[in-house]
Amino acid sequence: MQERKKLVAPCGIDCGICELYMSRDNQQLMDYLLVKGIPKEKLPCDGCRSINGNCPVIPCQCDTFKCAETNKVDFCFECDEFPCSKLAPAVDRADTLPHNIKLFNLCMIKKSGLEDFIKKSLEIKQTYYKGKMEVGKGPNLDKS
Repeated sequence: MQERKKLVAPCGIDCGICELYMSRDNQQLMDYLLVKGIPKEKLPCDGCRSINGNCPVIPCQCDTFKCAETNKVDFCFECDEFPCSKLAPAVDRADTLPHNIKLFNLCMIKKSGLEDFIKKSLEIKQTYYKGKMEVGKGPNLDKS
């Protein structure tokens, strides 16, 4: 479990369920990512913390990762500036990028602990991408 905990980035993104990480055990996923333009030498990704925030899908080190290092925090919620504009949600590419769930993930980690978050992380991601919003009730996965 200790190794698994290292796969949750300071911003709350769970690299352990990221396609870039999971491509190590899935050739079809690897081929898909290569077609999408991810450089072969950057796959599979070992997770944000292992690669010092140099995510394969961005051209330089992640500013949020650098900020967490500068502020000497393991997770952004431990920072006096939390929540900051680096974590603000945006509609651009929200249908394909997990960045709009960072604040939710960080709040879950703060409230329930990292181990409990990891147990729920995949369901949180699936709800984000496949759930349907019901006003007043929040997003739900169609269980049928």
